[in-house]
Amino acid sequence: MELNSARPSRRSRRARHLLAVSLAAALLPLAPAPASAAAAPDTRAATADSCPWGYTSSATVFFGRNRADSGVPNRDLGNGCTIMDAIWAEAPFLDHGSFVRAVSRVATGLRKDGVVTGKESRSIVRAAARSPIGTPQPATGTRALPDERIGLVLYTVRATMPSAPEATLAALASCGYRNAEPSGAVDNFYGRTATALAPVVTDAGLSVPSIGIGLGDLQNNIDGVIANARAFGARYVRISGSGSWGLDDYSEVAATLNAVGARLKQAGITVAYHNHGFEFTARDGVRGYDVLLRETDPNLVAMELDLYWAASVGVDPVELISQHPGRFPLFHVKDMAADGSFADVGEGTIDFARIFAYSRMAGVEYYLTENDSPRPDGVSSACDSYANLRALRY
Repeated sequence: MELNSARPSRRSRRARHLLAVSLAAALLPLAPAPASAAAAPDTRAATADSCPWGYTSSATVFFGRNRADSGVPNRDLGNGCTIMDAIWAEAPFLDHGSFVRAVSRVATGLRKDGVVTGKESRSIVRAAARSPIGTPQPATGTRALPDERIGLVLYTVRATMPSAPEATLAALASCGYRNAEPSGAVDNFYGRTATALAPVVTDAGLSVPSIGIGLGDLQNNIDGVIANARAFGARYVRISGSGSWGLDDYSEVAATLNAVGARLKQAGITVAYHNHGFEFTARDGVRGYDVLLRETDPNLVAMELDLYWAASVGVDPVELISQHPGRFPLFHVKDMAADGSFADVGEGTIDFARIFAYSRMAGVEYYLTENDSPRPDGVSSACDSYANLRALRY
């Protein structure tokens, strides 16, 4: 599924940077100034950008949520590369110990070069030690998903939502669902406004942890986005991208997500990006999805990982999670038939148990089932997926 996605215009990197700064200033007039550097500000001019699609310097040195976030600014090293770029240049890591040792070597070198203080160097190493990176997460076959964390992407029942939302939502609740993710645009969810549809969802006994909107909504109507999310009680708003984007477009979208993400965070909402398969097509050796992960601030921007679309292009979700722990609070749980088409969850080829074993590392909060081509109808397909997901052990 692809939501209304406005294709960003192409500009020079400097123009995009100025646009992002201006947007952030407009959205955040009262935002605090960014953390200062270790000592005097680094005024070295970068003559060459050695990491043009690397980790953003607007974030922190981050290895996961909470105690795995060092809090140390991810500083530019003077050549377009940042601290996180220097650390991941040491990859692959054989295990957690080798990861921590690599981080320690980089942090020690940065301290000697005056990029970080001794205290910051220790904070980086402690965060690495607390991170799950490099730690295997085996599937034991003894765990079940929490029922209150399972939901449905309402795209599955899009055929009946416009004409019979009450009956559709009631049927979903009756087969066990507790959460739903509606998608559309500001004040247009299956032909209804958010304030009109929200009580219908509530009356059915469902909660809405996230809503899907278009990139244009974020760019042009942030107040409407916030109002709609609050009407539903949603903590996440997510967008999808476009198969026509190039790397410059992904970089520009990342800057936009950082800016609007800061504004949304003030409202208690997190912006998320939902993938299809095209984000994983490499251009000049770089994937658009990597640009989004590296250039968005993990404290402001989340990822809604669609497991079907990742698998459809040969991407292993476990590898994504292992390198970017804590970035994936939302899963779209979709299965793939042997011929590559859509299948109800649990009736296809995707090894969900192996992926779910990494749930804690990923930071997953909600598992939202979906079938883009449900048979024989949306409700029957959705209830089938729910029953199979509840029976799954990982």
